[in-house]
Amino acid sequence: MKNGRFNSLTALATELERRAEAKRDYVADTRHVVAEVSEDKVKLAVGDEQFDINDLAHRQIGEATNVPAVYYDKMRKDAPDLLATNINRWLKQEHAKKTIRILDGNVRAFLSDKYKPIENEDMAARILPVLLERDLDIMSADLTERRMYIKVVNKSVSRDLAKIGGAFGDGKHNILRTVSPALTISNSEVGMGAASILGGVYDGFCSNLATFGERSVRKYHVGAKHDLGEDVYALLTDETRRKTDEATLAQMADVVAAAFERARFDSLVDKIEGTAADRIEGDPVKAVSFASKKFGLTEGEGKDVLRHLIEGATLSRFGLYNAITRASQDVADYDRATELERLGGRIIELPDTEWKVIREAA
Repeated sequence: MKNGRFNSLTALATELERRAEAKRDYVADTRHVVAEVSEDKVKLAVGDEQFDINDLAHRQIGEATNVPAVYYDKMRKDAPDLLATNINRWLKQEHAKKTIRILDGNVRAFLSDKYKPIENEDMAARILPVLLERDLDIMSADLTERRMYIKVVNKSVSRDLAKIGGAFGDGKHNILRTVSPALTISNSEVGMGAASILGGVYDGFCSNLATFGERSVRKYHVGAKHDLGEDVYALLTDETRRKTDEATLAQMADVVAAAFERARFDSLVDKIEGTAADRIEGDPVKAVSFASKKFGLTEGEGKDVLRHLIEGATLSRFGLYNAITRASQDVADYDRATELERLGGRIIELPDTEWKVIREAA
């Protein structure tokens, strides 16, 4: 598991409180939003104020104006005046309203005016008390441009994996691997996916974390009794939306409270242990190459996975799962590291027919 910037819930809560006071939102017609160049950078003027633009908001502006990402980035680096001209030309033609989210003087999101996020501080206000009531280890927490993350482990619940963790150098003594139930709680205020609670497993031997869809909940602003699509949700009144958000957050708090039940944890560990029998029978290089293409790993990530697979000396589906979660710690970007933790879980969850394709690719 990759370390985040916050080593306690108190530190995270303090920063969330600061941000709640520092962030501002504008809803503006695109004809009244102007890209300007200052200090060789493209900035955004909204009304009488000018703001820097972070990387994510630049990408969203590029999508809103239909400027290809490669060309957008080239103009941003080499020809900011040309980029500003392009942005202004297409924004004026669009005639749409946009929500522009500002934090600490920077544009952090450029979204449809229908986008109504669950705010990080509101989610934390519901979730953190539930976490604090339990004897949980806060393993990692961070606030990136894209998402808030809280990763917790209940070490009072544990289980040894059944002799599948490799062996010491003499080949006679097995490595003892103890796992515990974990949760990854995350949310985006800037249009980068749903609020989610991903159940998972933490491996104390190698500090690996993997998350699993079958122990998880994801909410795109959906109330406990309503199956509302994003378009429908956008039409709700502010009061109805507030009540819907409260129902969603209350439901998420219930999920957190029930997440560490022993029976559910044992069921998941049984499934993980069972994958030790799914051997990689051929060339592990080809198996990793095929898995990398299937799951969108970069060349560098694929090399890290292969190295950890070979070092782990467990050529099986379990070994590949373990190698991917271990490789997540080598990634510089926290968002991407978290994605690899989820990908490790997906290896375990693969239907046998899909695993067979990877195994036979070797």
